[in-house]
Amino acid sequence: MTIQFGTDGWRARIAEEFTFDNVRLVTQALAAYLQERGLAGRGVAVGYDNRFQSAAFARAAAEVCSGAGIATLLAGHAVPSPVLSYAVKNRGLGLGIMITASHNPPDWNGFKIKENFGGSAFPETTRAVEEHLQPKLKIAPSAARLELFDPDPEYLAKIRSLVELEALKSRKLKIVIDPMHGSGAGYFTKLGLPVSEIRGRRDPLFGGVNPEPLPANLEESLSFVRETALRYANELTACIVLDGDADRLAAIDGSGRFLNTHNVFCLLLRHLKVNRRLSGNVVKTFNLTNLIDKLCAKYGQALTVTPIGFKHIARQMLANDIMLGGEESGGMGIKGFIPERDGILAGLTLLELVAYEKRTLAAILEEMMNELGHFYYDRLDLHTEQAWPLVARLSAVPPHEFAGQKITRVETLDGLKLNFEDESWILFRASGTEPLLRVYCEGRSAARLKALLGAGEDFVKRNA
Repeated sequence: MTIQFGTDGWRARIAEEFTFDNVRLVTQALAAYLQERGLAGRGVAVGYDNRFQSAAFARAAAEVCSGAGIATLLAGHAVPSPVLSYAVKNRGLGLGIMITASHNPPDWNGFKIKENFGGSAFPETTRAVEEHLQPKLKIAPSAARLELFDPDPEYLAKIRSLVELEALKSRKLKIVIDPMHGSGAGYFTKLGLPVSEIRGRRDPLFGGVNPEPLPANLEESLSFVRETALRYANELTACIVLDGDADRLAAIDGSGRFLNTHNVFCLLLRHLKVNRRLSGNVVKTFNLTNLIDKLCAKYGQALTVTPIGFKHIARQMLANDIMLGGEESGGMGIKGFIPERDGILAGLTLLELVAYEKRTLAAILEEMMNELGHFYYDRLDLHTEQAWPLVARLSAVPPHEFAGQKITRVETLDGLKLNFEDESWILFRASGTEPLLRVYCEGRSAARLKALLGAGEDFVKRNA
């Protein structure tokens, strides 16, 4: 079988590997896993996003679960991944299935497993499911134990308990939401907030871009925010951008400045520690900014660094008292919720920061960087089918110098990371979800960042 789970779920191109037959086979393997572990009696929930045929794929998966004799709840409409995850935990179910490819191109879809604690499946779980894969479907799909349900009310009630929504309503705050045509559309409005939403209509092609909150995909929202800020000159403006299944985010300040996921993490950390006075430690993935380390040192917070993938953060959140955990791709988990990333909750918490401090996000970020140091980040996604062997080869014999600079530390926690004296770094890593070699980079100046990225691309081409 060619079906394999990556960093977060099994993802493939629709009609190539991601077919109805393969979705049913994966679900059959999942049903066997549930029965083997004694979880089948607790039932499952199945959700789906706005992608092409997601509803039909979800129905196919739900009917296999039902055919296996498992009580199955199927979402009656497209939902964000964290909404489905919360229903799994809140209802005490065996696990959840989320049909989504998150930020992948429109011609992809995916199958995510949500464990009974309400978070991404651990590697040992997905390996166990893979071991049950069979070449033929042996379960007759059935709707006998299938029930439609709406997971929204319980999720919205939980979110209302975690965020001061009245503070957002009472301040002069103009909120813009860009769900990028994904399943997060409408949720800020459902919470009773007066927001302006753009790209909220379902579009399986996502307007011709990948539903990932990166500057190259945000021309429309950047322009809209700038125009809104001019129109409402006396109000603070902030835009929350969600990815395709709303478990990740980025932000745009009222000035039109894009705030990447590193910036968002630092802003959330400040708010939770300084304004909300939450206790608990911090977890970040291997490819997040060094500014987090400096903030943790300032606040006296213990910091844990994990491999890339939110499942590693979820493990920490289950075992320890974690205030905030996050990853470079924009997934943030906040204390009080399930051990799961949630772009809606993180976005609301970011808006709460603006309401508390009555300043723009850019102004707050600039204050932090003026005190602790400026850090500039970018990444390259290089398409190649040889990403894994290339990174393995580079890691086996890492260079002693790079781009004319001495390497002070080599790390191989997840890929090959080269650290420099000025606290800049570059990381080479094979994607766990697409045929890509990702080059992550942080520099202490914009010029340093550009030079390192250029050298990184040349380094990959020379060694390919």
